[in-house]
Amino acid sequence: MRSTAHTGEEKLRGSDSIEGSPSRTVARVCVDSALPHLDRPFDYLIPGSLADDVTIGTRVRVRFAGRLVNAVVVRLADASEFKGKLTPIHSAAKTPSYTARALELAQAVARRYGGSLWDVLRLMAPPRVASLEDRDWSEPVAEVARYQAAAENFRPDDAPGLDIHELGRGARVVWQALPEPDRESATPVHALAAAAVAAAVHDQSAIIAVPDARSLRAVKVELERLGLRPWTVRSGGEFAVLDSDDGANARYGSYLAAMHGLAKIVLGTRPVALQPVPSLGFVAIWDDGSPTYDDPHAPYWNARSVAGWRADLEGAGMLMASYAPTVESLALVDYGWAELAAQERTKVRSTAPAIEAITDEKRTAEGASGWHWMPGSVWRAARDAVAKGPVAIVVPRTGYVRAVACADCGAWAECLECGSALRQDHVQAPLICRDNEHPQPHWHCANCQGQRIKQVRQGVERIAEQVRAMAKDVAVTISSGPTGPIPDGEITEGFVVATPGAVPAVPGGYAAAVVIGAEAPASGGLGAEVKAVRWWLSVAALVRSRGDGGRVYLVGALPDVARRALETWDPVTASQEALAERKELGLPPARRSIQLVGEPPAITLALSVSVEGARIERHHDVTVSPTKDGALLLVTRRSAQAVIDALRERQQQLSKDGELGFRMRVDGPLTL
Repeated sequence: MRSTAHTGEEKLRGSDSIEGSPSRTVARVCVDSALPHLDRPFDYLIPGSLADDVTIGTRVRVRFAGRLVNAVVVRLADASEFKGKLTPIHSAAKTPSYTARALELAQAVARRYGGSLWDVLRLMAPPRVASLEDRDWSEPVAEVARYQAAAENFRPDDAPGLDIHELGRGARVVWQALPEPDRESATPVHALAAAAVAAAVHDQSAIIAVPDARSLRAVKVELERLGLRPWTVRSGGEFAVLDSDDGANARYGSYLAAMHGLAKIVLGTRPVALQPVPSLGFVAIWDDGSPTYDDPHAPYWNARSVAGWRADLEGAGMLMASYAPTVESLALVDYGWAELAAQERTKVRSTAPAIEAITDEKRTAEGASGWHWMPGSVWRAARDAVAKGPVAIVVPRTGYVRAVACADCGAWAECLECGSALRQDHVQAPLICRDNEHPQPHWHCANCQGQRIKQVRQGVERIAEQVRAMAKDVAVTISSGPTGPIPDGEITEGFVVATPGAVPAVPGGYAAAVVIGAEAPASGGLGAEVKAVRWWLSVAALVRSRGDGGRVYLVGALPDVARRALETWDPVTASQEALAERKELGLPPARRSIQLVGEPPAITLALSVSVEGARIERHHDVTVSPTKDGALLLVTRRSAQAVIDALRERQQQLSKDGELGFRMRVDGPLTL
């Protein structure tokens, strides 16, 4: 292989501009390789025929280890430290896919998470579409006048408790959002759009990250209502949408348009946090506690964290907005990095619906009907409410029946072959093993030998079936991922039986909502109680205000901290208490977590690495706990990056030596 790594440690001082350097003859590239020890730049010769195309950020094809591979140019140089003959670049894209600043961001993300630069670059930019690269990407630039016209439609009530103009001046705010009066969406689209437009008015770029397709559509509709157009290759536009459901042309075109500043506002899901833009003035993360912001691919980055670094790097304003501010976002307030914009109690009471938790005590006091999956008192209230408007019945499980038990002794029904829980896919379906799909035609209870079953964990489809039987005179609509989510605004009457993320908004809001199995998200995992608060406030945000008769019933044994937060609509106190507890116990976000996965010999080698003169396993800033597949490290924030860097170096050395390595996940979700 006629190429060499550049070993210099100079930090890129990137800009947003795209400039060629035809006088330079050496390109340092990052190659597509899964091997950790190849995560370093290699030098290649820029042939004269490609001199006008190859610049920083250009995607190229190079010959590496005897085959053609993809690569990205990260630097240009006049000469190489390699003493042999350099291999020329084989081919190059006509248009760069990254700016120098984007490469700097990618390197920072890779280092923070102990991953490779190529993995971040792969996640940052969508696949190339060669036909788009011949386009003139210098025009047409969106007119500031269009953003100014949109800004005139903003009303102060669109963002209660939030100063839109301070965000444009670099403020970093954790905002406790409230439901918008029209209840057209579970997302506070007016506030998000207004803040983005305020940045665009000053000729700055704005990024809005949302957790799912429903929120994406809602914000897009609001921007269009303000008179802004989604960017297209044919007609341009004022905002770019990065939607994974779009075709390759639309995705790559919107990406390049945003990178070149042709559209000042960029809207998308998790990947938009990495989107290169010129002159970033504002970045927003809606519902930052959503697990969709954790990328499931190496290096497992989080969109909120990346957005925060960008705000720091470029002096931009940042908004972390949620009905239930997360422990992680309030930690940033605690550190002094951001300020909290909470709501006045009078505003909460006038805006939010009444929430009542149906506790075990209340169910017992009601008698036998209280222990039905739909307690009698709650069903009577739902029947009364449905005459006044749609009623949502929210079920935290998909499918038909997710688990069954012996009807005689109550023991869980388990697969006779592997011990897995059993499920039932419809009313006449046979029992089947949930994990391995072993059929159970002759199932019997291992505890009492009984053969009768009872349904324990009913899914949304089974609940909908029962609601139809209980209310034959009322329309019943089901909305879930497997059955197909119902779009916002389509339902005007009847019962809507839905999973939490698939509850559609209805005009004017639901008359009532009933949550079945409200305890489901509150069990297991660090922060489960806060997760329950987040889930059910997002549902409650779709219900009419207390003054308009809106009520939410939570059926299930919720922890006291979650119940209080929900009934009083005070999620901030719950998250602050959780943060104080974690600080005392030394848990994230007070410390950073590093999960190591590998065979015991590899984990032993990893923990033997020296950091600041001490082995990791004995370091005073590191707590090591063995796990079934490796080890969990809890590290002080002071020492975390040094530990990550040392572990990455050990990974690379093991890879270079051809030895068995280990995987590393930084700041991932924890189950304690």
